[in-house]
Amino acid sequence: MTITAPRHLWRTLAGLCAALLLATGVAVSGATTASAANNNEIAWNFFRSKGLSEAQTAGLIGNFIHESGSDPINPAAVQYGGGPGRGLAQWEGSRRTDLENFAAQRGVAWSNLQLQLDFVWLELQGTERNAYNQLLTTSTPADAAVSVRIYYERPSVHADDLRIAAAQRVHNTYTGSGGDPGDPDPSGATAQVMGDGVNVRTSPSLSGSIIGSLPAGPVTIQCQTRGDSIQGQYTSDWWAKVSVNGTTGYATRAWIRVDYGVNVPTC
Repeated sequence: MTITAPRHLWRTLAGLCAALLLATGVAVSGATTASAANNNEIAWNFFRSKGLSEAQTAGLIGNFIHESGSDPINPAAVQYGGGPGRGLAQWEGSRRTDLENFAAQRGVAWSNLQLQLDFVWLELQGTERNAYNQLLTTSTPADAAVSVRIYYERPSVHADDLRIAAAQRVHNTYTGSGGDPGDPDPSGATAQVMGDGVNVRTSPSLSGSIIGSLPAGPVTIQCQTRGDSIQGQYTSDWWAKVSVNGTTGYATRAWIRVDYGVNVPTC
């Protein structure tokens, strides 16, 4: 997003001061707490489950570490000095308004981590689709970090060395963990339908004909594929291939939860 240079200069100084204060046991307003120690892991699993590679996921989180001025990432971050930036990506202007409206629609605080992760994905599938497409062309944490900075964050002060270093740390920590899709498993994957009456369609799209519906409870996913992006319990463009009434079709993953560590094969 377009910002002015002082924002990043102040944030860099603030981050150094915060680190010194935390090291001496002094509380810092807006800093993450021990309860948020797994924020990076939550974000990692979220973006991996969306189909992003380990490098691409690290690039996003590395930027959020830099933008929020905290490692682990801090969704409650407020721009240093009282500026307009808020959250993981330090959204401001119309994008901050969109975040706040998104939060109001869901009835949760704008500082909620899951809300902001869903909002990032909503942007990447909509208004920031170009940033998403550019991110998909990257194959290393460094390239991904720079891509996110150029196309998604769009700051006037680049600080690429800090973004890349953060992305590489994240990559080193979580490489090999989390994430759909994975290698095919003939037995499929057990998941949980989070709402009653989730439609099963002939294709992974709202234009597909409805052939049945899934009740709330356990379901076996044969495989998953990408299709229309749907907002439900989650926001997802993944569709699960399932069977209903003896017929195979597709149900949106927006209402289907897969536990961490469960490997869902791709169709």
